[in-house]
Amino acid sequence: MLEWGIRGSLLSYMERDRAFEIETTGGATFSLADGVHMNGSVDADGVLFLDGSVVLRAHAGALIVPLIGVQVTGDALTIDDPGEDRVELATNPGRLALVRLGEVAGAQEGTLVYATRLAAEADALFMFNYIPDTPFDPLRIRLSVR
Repeated sequence: MLEWGIRGSLLSYMERDRAFEIETTGGATFSLADGVHMNGSVDADGVLFLDGSVVLRAHAGALIVPLIGVQVTGDALTIDDPGEDRVELATNPGRLALVRLGEVAGAQEGTLVYATRLAAEADALFMFNYIPDTPFDPLRIRLSVR
């Protein structure tokens, strides 16, 4: 399971908008207190594919955090590129690195914890209010063996 608070100051800013919207699908959940929770599975290459999606919208859609098609590799959390054409995405989704993952920062048995920093490719998503390498909240991956 992936657990991620995204970035507290960003969520506080979005929450102040009266039209703040939260859309979840496929068993993914979101709350301001707990952040994003998504289940997933790891493929043979070690890529974590998350189920469902969480989309946060504020300011009449001018600010969107689209956690759609979330994948975690050894060095990044990526999403379906929101700048790609929707028809193209259906057959060949482009990827956008949202945050880069740093060294494990406090792992416990059964849990991996990563420091996260905004990826250079994703600064436009946040209307250039965060520069690349801006720290975001830690990312936790809880492992369970089935």
